[in-house]
Amino acid sequence: MTLVQLRTARPPSAVGGPPLAGGPLVDPQARRIRYLRVSLTDRCNYRCTYCMPEEGIDRIARADLLTLEEVATIVQVFAGLGVERVRLTGGEPTVRRGLVELVAALAAIPIDVVLTTNGARLAEMAAPLRRAGLRGLTVSLDSLDPGRFAAITRRGVLAEVLAGLDAARDAGFCNIKLNTVAIRGFNDHELGELALWAWERGHVPRFIEVMPMSAGRLYVPGELMPAAEIRERIAAAAKAPLESDSGEGVRGLGPATYWRVASGPHAGRRVGVIAPMTENFCASCNRLRLSAAGSLHNCLARDDAGDLRSVLRSAGPVALAARVRAILGFKQSGHTFALDGHGGPDKAMISIGG
Repeated sequence: MTLVQLRTARPPSAVGGPPLAGGPLVDPQARRIRYLRVSLTDRCNYRCTYCMPEEGIDRIARADLLTLEEVATIVQVFAGLGVERVRLTGGEPTVRRGLVELVAALAAIPIDVVLTTNGARLAEMAAPLRRAGLRGLTVSLDSLDPGRFAAITRRGVLAEVLAGLDAARDAGFCNIKLNTVAIRGFNDHELGELALWAWERGHVPRFIEVMPMSAGRLYVPGELMPAAEIRERIAAAAKAPLESDSGEGVRGLGPATYWRVASGPHAGRRVGVIAPMTENFCASCNRLRLSAAGSLHNCLARDDAGDLRSVLRSAGPVALAARVRAILGFKQSGHTFALDGHGGPDKAMISIGG
């Protein structure tokens, strides 16, 4: 089935049987799965120091890569199983040819389609992606200093990302999220500046604790900025405390906890914190991850993938839902990340898209 045919296909509930056959996806801990992250490629035009090992990774062979039609078919099955949102990731998803057409096919399922990108190609792609039906954007931005930005990305040009953000805003994207990996001794002094810069432009800054991916090879314990300290830095920059409705932060569909500035000139501005290391959020996990090779991962922090590609290619979408449920049956209650850098998976962040 081509992407054009998928756009006019039956609704997702009709794929593989009656609507929501077997009920929604629920893991052994009774957590409902509502969110699928899809890696479209393990290629990237950056080499970020916390994402890709310096020696690189073993690339996926072209024959093993899911076609975009296969990606759309898999997402359609997940939509029929109650998944509400799909996030397209990489590597860097904008380097995958046919991205705009894929977004249009997914938006027609219908399902909420969002994208995480490094922003390097947004200047040219923001408007076409918006027209295709992309609902939301998350852009990585680890520094506002060109030299520091180039150092952490190993090849990125800050001006290109800033131009891409302008283009995205002009294209009609609202509440663009900016992801910053907070690293002590590198960009920790910029966290407040990044938040103020984002708020001035109507964006939502989010700060992420470093994680011991790649079996901890990229992790330096002293570089970890705990979530509590991140919030202190943001409150100091805002000159006001942060608050939330629950007192513990308001969580969205993804892993971030959101807070609001309580008073002053930035009152009401939001900031997100993703804190897998010091404020574990596994109890509320609602996500699965699909690799570009068709492996379904129950957890970012575990090497626990099961194959969907072979089932799709040999038995088709009818058998896919049963395979998804079987893999989900092995989802664990939480990760094993440790503050000393142990307990992480062998897989690199670039191979699964965060």
